[in-house]
Amino acid sequence: MNKFLPFLILALILTLIPPVGSSANTTAIQLGSDVLFNQFHHLIEGKKVGLITNQTGLNSQMVSTIDMLRRDRSVHLTALYAPEHGLDGNTVAGKQVTSFVHPVYAIPVYGLSGSTRKPTPEMLKDIDILLVDLQDIGSRTYTYISTLQYAMIAAKEQGKEVMVLDRPNPLGGAIVEGPVVELPYRSFIGVDTLPLAHGMTIGELALFFNRTIGVDLTVIPMQGYSRNMIYQQTGLAWIPSSPHIPNLTSVFGYMATGLGESTPIRQGDHFTWIGAEGLDSHKYADLLNGSLLPGVIFIPENKGTAGGVRLQINDLHQFNPAKTGIYALAYAKQLQPFPMPKSTSMQISMFDKVMGTNKIGLLLEQGKSPQEIVSSYETDLKKFVELRQKYLIYGDEPFIPMQPLQQKQPKQPKQPEQPKKPEQPKPSKPEKPETPTPPQTGNHNGTTNQKKKPEPATKPIPQTPKSSEKIAYLTFDDGPSSVTPRVLDTLKTHQVKATFFIVGREVAGHEAILKRIVAEGHAVGGHSYSHNYQLVYKNMESFFADVEKGSQMIEKATGVKPTVFRYPGGSTNTVSLKYQDPKRYNKQQTVMQAIKAEAKQRGYTFIDWNVTNGDARSNKYTAAQTLANIKQQVKSQKEIVVLMHDSSTKSPTAEALPEIISYLKEKGYRFEVIQDDRPTVSNVK
Repeated sequence: MNKFLPFLILALILTLIPPVGSSANTTAIQLGSDVLFNQFHHLIEGKKVGLITNQTGLNSQMVSTIDMLRRDRSVHLTALYAPEHGLDGNTVAGKQVTSFVHPVYAIPVYGLSGSTRKPTPEMLKDIDILLVDLQDIGSRTYTYISTLQYAMIAAKEQGKEVMVLDRPNPLGGAIVEGPVVELPYRSFIGVDTLPLAHGMTIGELALFFNRTIGVDLTVIPMQGYSRNMIYQQTGLAWIPSSPHIPNLTSVFGYMATGLGESTPIRQGDHFTWIGAEGLDSHKYADLLNGSLLPGVIFIPENKGTAGGVRLQINDLHQFNPAKTGIYALAYAKQLQPFPMPKSTSMQISMFDKVMGTNKIGLLLEQGKSPQEIVSSYETDLKKFVELRQKYLIYGDEPFIPMQPLQQKQPKQPKQPEQPKKPEQPKPSKPEKPETPTPPQTGNHNGTTNQKKKPEPATKPIPQTPKSSEKIAYLTFDDGPSSVTPRVLDTLKTHQVKATFFIVGREVAGHEAILKRIVAEGHAVGGHSYSHNYQLVYKNMESFFADVEKGSQMIEKATGVKPTVFRYPGGSTNTVSLKYQDPKRYNKQQTVMQAIKAEAKQRGYTFIDWNVTNGDARSNKYTAAQTLANIKQQVKSQKEIVVLMHDSSTKSPTAEALPEIISYLKEKGYRFEVIQDDRPTVSNVK
């Protein structure tokens, strides 16, 4: 007991420290753990939390997520789960990670490696939500992402939520390479149809995995991260992720030197050297250097009787670890032929598990060149790149998280009613459950043939304003969220109607809120599905496909199809110039011009604003500031459209709403909802 006394004292000190978010951040990005505590803490308040983590689970200020949760009196950390290599990252590969009661935290620590890779019902019984905070290294064979996938399946089976705190892919998101896993060759080092180098963050992988799992999933994205960013650009310190990955050099060399499982080809010095017994180092280096693989030079180096090469990576952005690994295997096989391990009907060889297929081994056995081997999987790789596109979170610009990325499962529909006699009205069919679609940043090639304005199921009769009347249209963008019910309560108290412009990806899990909006006489409008500028403003087709997808989500939840819409950023935005396809548009012929022309052709009514409370500028603002902004802008206009937001970070907006309504009433305004037959409000910005 005495040896644990210092740890107990330390734990007591940490417990007495009040819960706080991340301290001042000097790194280029904020991790998902930083963003959770700084912006979305309400998502875990009052919950019993289980955490899958290890020594890499530190925020940008090097504070562990374990300690952040233990300091937080609003949550209860009830269990920890350790992936391969254990909670401290020191267990060697292949060794069983055991379960135990933590001597300091006095909570169970469950090992998820060896014989128990998937959390059992007993392991999950005392939690409400399963958090995941692990640093991946960008290779499909690294088992931390496998543990994530197994845990998501277990959580789905036990009705638990999963939250993934996102972290960088150290290799960046541009390099996607290697053979793609085939179904018969799935294993713990290949749990899904991924290539060797997938180019995705662990949060993006969670969204990808969930297309077939369907767990209630939340991803907390990073702030400031962009697709092409490698780990060295994040400003974060590298925490050794396992005993053989002590530094970033090892991370980049992992696939380049470590693909020779069950062959004579081996890696050395933490994945910085590759070779084999009897191999001619100089001939090997000549072949590899002659291939002109980008970003790397191969230095001949013997290790005892083994010949090989040391990798000297000189351009981390251009270096392709997986392709380099394929070339290294192929040239070694040419110089020193050796038998390839074979899979049987009874057992899959480790080599084929690494490759995710038996085709690479067969091609190597046939003496095929590395160019031919790479060409053999290009079709499957292209299909994966297209498939992964809609699960990507980050683009070329630093990402700013406005809301968590959530995939909530709809409840199972009731059994359909028995059809009645033909002469009687037929009962409405229940909605089919839909697999949630994650936020999209990739190209969306869908188009819509709709030319006429959609009609809502029910439509209130508009009141024609008298010439002396002053009308205020209160509008709320980017919801629904946990803030929306507070807004609705205030509107109900003051007997005021408003218009909510809905982001389609926020519908899942918030259907009850949407139904309340409609039931209480408010209007719903469309505001795109993704609200992702990079996607919606790439071209006219992408814009309308995204808008229509959002409309379908709203209609599915409420029975009302929107007839009014709001452009992300407004109709006069200039941000669209940044993302428009340069092959189709320029400063003279812009994507916004094309979208507006098509909108007019299709009969869409888009609504701008002429008053804003300013809550779009930042998530750090006060209720007093929003009221002051409105007072400054409201003069004697006959008609005002007030832009506000009801996303999850906009609590001050809900707080200020009673005073805003009172102020506008004092100014002589009455309140109405926006309808498509009142086009005058669409030009107020």
